[in-house]
Amino acid sequence: MSVCLLLIGDGREDYRERTLRSAAVALPPMDYCVEVDDTAHELGFAGAIQAGWDAALETGATHVFHLEADFTFNEAVPLEAMLDELDAHPTLAQVALKRQAWNAEEKAAGGICELHPGDFIDRGPLCWHRRFFTTNPSVYSAALCHMGWPQEPHSEGVFTHRLLAEGYRFAFWGGRFRAPMVTHIGEHRTGTGY
Repeated sequence: MSVCLLLIGDGREDYRERTLRSAAVALPPMDYCVEVDDTAHELGFAGAIQAGWDAALETGATHVFHLEADFTFNEAVPLEAMLDELDAHPTLAQVALKRQAWNAEEKAAGGICELHPGDFIDRGPLCWHRRFFTTNPSVYSAALCHMGWPQEPHSEGVFTHRLLAEGYRFAFWGGRFRAPMVTHIGEHRTGTGY
């Protein structure tokens, strides 16, 4: 088993530096690292992910740890345990780290899982759901990269529906009401195609 850290940035250097400092403390060493720098915004969201997936596949890694360069870690990441759970469940597309409430609806509800509490089920160390594949910090099999990232608007939702149609599920590490393990620090989004 080998893991490729995929770092995707859009030119916000202050956020990138904070992400890297935090990752150096919270993440264990990984076998490979690839970085996509879309400072010029030529790739856009979907293009940057596809470029990252192409580069990750070239490394030969079996898994990808996905990290956008506007997140910090609130605690150490149990990567090996996350990989064990991912590999133990063939229909599990990803194990993500929960972030803080971000949009108005999540804030009003008190968090991501609190917004739709009936859709999240705690089983062992995972909180299972079928709501979304996320590009927030997470680990997934490199095999997903062979599917290709949709090159269209709202690509995250499009990819989610593709995975759901193929019988995949998703999970957060930890219980439904566990404190967020990462913080989204990117106050001002740049780029296109979100």
